[in-house]
Order: sequence, then C-alpha cells, then structure tokens
Amino acid sequence: MSRCTEDGKVLFMPDRHSSRINQTKIKKQNTRALTKRGNHFHGLKTHNNGELRMKFLDCFPGQKQSQGLWSFDLEKKYNGAFGGINGGVLSAISVHVARLESDHRQPIGLDSRYLRGFRPGQARVEYSVLNAGRTLSTVNVDIINNDNKLCTRSVVMLVNPEALAPLDSPGHIGTIDAPKAYEDCRTWPQPAGYSVPLIDTFQPRILAKDQHGLLTATQVIWDQPGTCAEAACIAADISVGPPVGSVVAGKASTPNPDLSLRFCQDTELPEQMLASCRLESMINGLASTRIEVRAKQSIVAIGVSTTTCITMKVRP
Repeated sequence: MSRCTEDGKVLFMPDRHSSRINQTKIKKQNTRALTKRGNHFHGLKTHNNGELRMKFLDCFPGQKQSQGLWSFDLEKKYNGAFGGINGGVLSAISVHVARLESDHRQPIGLDSRYLRGFRPGQARVEYSVLNAGRTLSTVNVDIINNDNKLCTRSVVMLVNPEALAPLDSPGHIGTIDAPKAYEDCRTWPQPAGYSVPLIDTFQPRILAKDQHGLLTATQVIWDQPGTCAEAACIAADISVGPPVGSVVAGKASTPNPDLSLRFCQDTELPEQMLASCRLESMINGLASTRIEVRAKQSIVAIGVSTTTCITMKVRP
C-alpha cells in the first residue's frame, strides 16, 4: 500500500540516499534475532559460502498450533502507510500457510480482501481446506487480530504440478523494457511527519516507466527456494501505490482493500522482485490497477487491485 501526503507529495519519488547498507543491516539484525528466538528458530540453512539462509518463517515467525490454526508474530517493521501490517505481507502469509497445508502444492491463484487494518502483534491464522482434488486444492485463510476481529480473508488455489501437461507458449505478455539497475535508483523517501516502516524493510525503488506502468523493485528479505509466490504478493501490493498516487497527488488517501493474483510459475527466487503496475481506470474516486510481477525477466504473477480514493479530513 502507499499514501499521498497532504502537501501533494507522493511516496514513490526517489530520495538521494542509497540503501544497500541499510538492507544489509536489516538482514544482519534478523539473523541475530533468530539466534535468540529459541522455539521460533526454524532452521537456517547455510550457503556454500557459509552465509546463513533465511527461510520465510524466519522473517515472519509462525507456528502451527493445531489442525486448522497457525499463529504468527508480526512486527512493526512490516507496517505500511496506514499504520497496520502491509496487505502484501498478510497475503504472503496466506499463500505460505495454504502451501504448507496442501502437501506443498504449487500456488496458482490468490484473492485477498483486506477488511480492516492489522496492528503489529500476534495474528491468529485460521485455515480450512475447501477442496483437495487430484489436480486442484482450494484453501480459505482468515487472519484474525487479538480483538477476535477478522482482518484479512484470502482464498488460495493450488495445483498438483504432476497433473499438468508439459506445454509452453510465449503468450502475449512480452517482456519489460530494460530498466535501470536497482543500485542506480533511489529508495522511496519517508514522508514528512511520519514513518512508513516497510520502506526501510523492503527498500522499494522505481526503476522505469513504460507501457506496463511504473516498475517498482522490492527487496526479498528471505532466500528460501520455492517461495516466489509469497514474494510476489508483497511486491504486487507495494507497487499499487505509485501509479495511483501520482494522479491523486495528495488530494485523497489511497488504500487498496483487495489484491487478486494469478501465479504463472514458481521460478528461482531473486534478490529483488519487479512489479509493474498500471492505472487502468479512475472514476468517481475508484481506481483499478493492473499488475505484473517478475523475477528478473520471468513472469511470476499477473493481477488486479482496487484503490479507494478517500477524501482526507481537513485539520482545524
């Protein structure tokens, strides 16, 4: 999610400071925290060069409590512009739980509804397998806060890859124009007067603008193979802000209450995910966006999202 400031500034405009050092610091802090986490330590693996490998559940500590129930401890560093945990993070958790509870089938679709903001803290994640066939599984995932209120509902569809025929076609989606290198671009600045923690955590940067829309790169803060769909959720949700914010220009608040993705493949997890988002329509304050998420040049997900442009209250 993203937000416009009242003075007309939008978050996606680049600042003047490189953030590679900051991202390295975040990963080191995560690793140090994991060594002290006791029962929450989920088993870091080691690369050939001796570097620790971060798993998804190391970044978002979660444990299965019983059949149908997981719990997650969500930190403030994953907050978006509106004071709650980023919707993409909640969708990523939904996908991951569905994956684990469907014999590690491959996610192919996600429909998330962000019903209310989720404040940092413990999340109760209730899941139910709606269908488990020879080819497809469908899992409903509800994320509930400490007040026993439903915050996010997601429906995740997964496929048994062995049931699919080995057929390929280039399709019509094409490739993206050669963007600038991540290192040559600047991280979104923090808005004046308040902080958006996810900017420091995921280091989003605008790399290009073309027929696909604005191309935003976000850091993947774990490196567990086979979790590209989870990373795509976060990249997609973050990418919705810039194209809408550039039009709204501070005249309204711009939350997106939903995210729908269709996952194309589960390719090798990159250091950054690339998400192109294009504003397709804005009528009477209701904006519709189209999203494409890539790992380098490989298409990972396509999707849509709605943005509600809400009149900002004038302070007396």
